[in-house]
Amino acid sequence: MKKLVAYYSFIITTIMVVLGFLNAQDLPQLIGAVIFYPLAVYFTLLVSPKRQKAIHIPKVSVIPVTRLPDAPTPSGFDFDRRMFLKLIGSAGLSVFFFSIFTKRAEAAFFGSVPGPGTVSLKDTSGAKIDPAVKQPTDGYKISEIDDASSPAYYGFVHKTGAWFIQREESSGAYRYTKGSSAFSTNWTGRAGLSYNYFHIIFG
Repeated sequence: MKKLVAYYSFIITTIMVVLGFLNAQDLPQLIGAVIFYPLAVYFTLLVSPKRQKAIHIPKVSVIPVTRLPDAPTPSGFDFDRRMFLKLIGSAGLSVFFFSIFTKRAEAAFFGSVPGPGTVSLKDTSGAKIDPAVKQPTDGYKISEIDDASSPAYYGFVHKTGAWFIQREESSGAYRYTKGSSAFSTNWTGRAGLSYNYFHIIFG
């Protein structure tokens, strides 16, 4: 019975350590796997076969015994084998529940909020960023370029006919203007249009 318990502990700790190292995504999860690693090594050494000196067993002659025709056939009952199969089954259930509750357990231990394991984007201040938010210039494609002199102009057009022109100053600054139609006409007279900062034009 003691040997079966050792095998059971070896199976559980080995699976926990292996899953811990494979699923570790940050330092706290890696530390959790390292904590259980010595237990896995201990049980591995405990169940590993040890080399022993050979024992000389004298040869024994066996005399066959004739069984009577009416004698009942003995039925074998391997108690250790049944216990081992039960332990294996319980180990499988333990691993199953461990895989279900491992994320919630990590959240409880390391102070994070339990959730479905989704990853969110954050800026440098820690505020969440929604990648699905539409930007003001989404859908615009470059249509005209005039960079032969300073300032340089870049014209962008949307499929709906809307447009905006980006002006690059000699100092490296950028100013913008936009409209909802007649891009060609406004591009021709681009030098006389009113330009301003991006947040003012698109705000």
